[in-house]
Amino acid sequence: MKTMLLTAVALTAAAPALAQTEPTPPVGPRIEARVGFDRVVLGVHASDDLNDESVSGGKSGVTYGGEIGYDLRAGQYATIGVYAGIEGASTKECTELYGSDEACLKAGRNITAGVRAGYMFSRTGLLYVKGGYTNGRLRLTYRDATDGSNNFDEGTNRDGFHVGAGAEMGFSRNFYGKLEYVYTNYNSFDVDDGTTSGNLDFDRHQVVAGFGVRF
Repeated sequence: MKTMLLTAVALTAAAPALAQTEPTPPVGPRIEARVGFDRVVLGVHASDDLNDESVSGGKSGVTYGGEIGYDLRAGQYATIGVYAGIEGASTKECTELYGSDEACLKAGRNITAGVRAGYMFSRTGLLYVKGGYTNGRLRLTYRDATDGSNNFDEGTNRDGFHVGAGAEMGFSRNFYGKLEYVYTNYNSFDVDDGTTSGNLDFDRHQVVAGFGVRF
């Protein structure tokens, strides 16, 4: 009887330590700062009475911003949540069309909202996938070296979608870090000034590090 009692006491004392080795999905509200690599890939098709050209190119820069979210437990080791974010970028892409003519696209603020689902791969590590809606601010400029009447400078907001995946590691109960890849595709941008018509297709690739707090 004494042996059984001592065993029960030992198991009770060891239970908290054993529980700590089990993965605990992160849940609740969170807020994070984000910074990383940003690459915009631009495809341009332009035509007038004499020419019909298609070109493409990419440009890299830095993205920076923040994200808020809320995660719920969706099983023993799984989570599901929602998020919204806003970011800016230094990325600008220019490409030649007809000789010395040039079209430039500057990435502005970018707003995201979506859903993510994750699964614990270690006691504090979470693998996740994400996806949702995107709205990006863009500025397009066109410079015609031979006929300035064709020049224009326009800003526009473009809807689109994004998908991504990443890994999140908990540093403590309230602090975490993450690394993720996000692909974004925006609706095409059409321009027609009566003489020259153009179509711009562009997408975006980002590798971002985030550092956040859970409440």
